[in-house]
Amino acid sequence: LTPDYERVKPSPDWRITPAGWCTRFGDVRELLDQKDNALVLMNGGDELTLAFQESALPPRPEGFDRVFFLYSVGWDKDADFHVRHGTTVEPLPFHGMNDQLYGLEPPPADYDDSWIRKYNTRWVGPLTIRQASR
Repeated sequence: LTPDYERVKPSPDWRITPAGWCTRFGDVRELLDQKDNALVLMNGGDELTLAFQESALPPRPEGFDRVFFLYSVGWDKDADFHVRHGTTVEPLPFHGMNDQLYGLEPPPADYDDSWIRKYNTRWVGPLTIRQASR
């Protein structure tokens, strides 16, 4: 699915935008470099572009196709009134948490939250997103 920026709707298909501090715009490579609890917190309408140097790959043999797989570790939070904390970005998930106890158990004692203050500097409010009238 590729966004078509020439064809936008005046209102989104979703009704709830979770409120909270989301990842700032710009380079977030540091959050993606290793498997840890640091997350890119995206909200409705956000996108992330991944790029790599094709020259770093071995040459593709003639007659062969190259297929890429993106392995992602993440948390897709339903923005739903019927889901615990569905209207807020927090509480944040962490590796090893019990999914059935989301928001009820604290992160481990060694949880490093320094990435939160550095990257989550963009406030997203609780209002439904709409295109401004012109």
